[in-house]
Amino acid sequence: MNTFFDFTSQIDNKNKKKIFVLPCPYEGTVSYGTGTRFGPKAIMEASIQIETFDPELNISLEDYCYFKVLPEPKRNINSVSEYLKNIENILQQFDPKQEFFIALGGEHSITLPFIKFYSQFYKNLVVLQIDAHADLREEYEGSRYSHACVMKRCLEFNIDLIQVGIRSVCKEEASLIKQKKEQIHTFFAWNMKNPFETASFCKQIIGNRPLYITFDADGLDPSIMPGVGTPEPEGISYVWLKKFFFELFPVNFIGLDFCELAPVSSNVLSQSVAAKCIFKILTSYFYKCNKLL
Repeated sequence: MNTFFDFTSQIDNKNKKKIFVLPCPYEGTVSYGTGTRFGPKAIMEASIQIETFDPELNISLEDYCYFKVLPEPKRNINSVSEYLKNIENILQQFDPKQEFFIALGGEHSITLPFIKFYSQFYKNLVVLQIDAHADLREEYEGSRYSHACVMKRCLEFNIDLIQVGIRSVCKEEASLIKQKKEQIHTFFAWNMKNPFETASFCKQIIGNRPLYITFDADGLDPSIMPGVGTPEPEGISYVWLKKFFFELFPVNFIGLDFCELAPVSSNVLSQSVAAKCIFKILTSYFYKCNKLL
């Protein structure tokens, strides 16, 4: 079986896409359940048990890409802004128009430096957020950089935001979504009966623009993703998700993060589902792109 790490040692990587994996085990503004600092390690350990061959699509990830795992950012448990700056310092060594990153959280606040990184080059960046929560508060528990504010901070980089699976918003967030309906496109879970229809709408919004995906684990149904700090019922099923991404691609996909996994003791379900989702997104992307060749 292959893992993220096995791919880094492949000899024949010519003509394959290099993907940098950056573990970001930060947990500084969580507001309910804890444990997101253990998420990146748990996902990578679980990936040992997840086949990189996709039998539905009949392709293997290792035929299309290889991974290079980077050292995690310098830890700073006292200041979220300082930790995000440490991520920025790592990203400054790379070229946003060339490099594809998968960031593994950690809490959702770690998304912000990646949006800043890519928006420096892509002035028309679209961010697809899979999440139970809108994360559009101006501040939360005294912090403007809380996990509950991350998408509001991302909007400051003039992105267009697509939210999928949302089922928990405060009054302030609901007002902002209505006010900025040209910039924020929110698909609430109770209106997402057909994954192909939802993907079709999203694809129209994206067009030819670059797409970054930020995936909060609690966007999924708690029955398959119990390991989150703020679970919400009525989440996305794995079957819905894979149909959605199969229909969404091909698009100009430039980066991805998976956040807010808080592993449950003596239960490997959550991290296994997380690794499976990451692999499925990638195999769907490569399959649909290859169909165009």
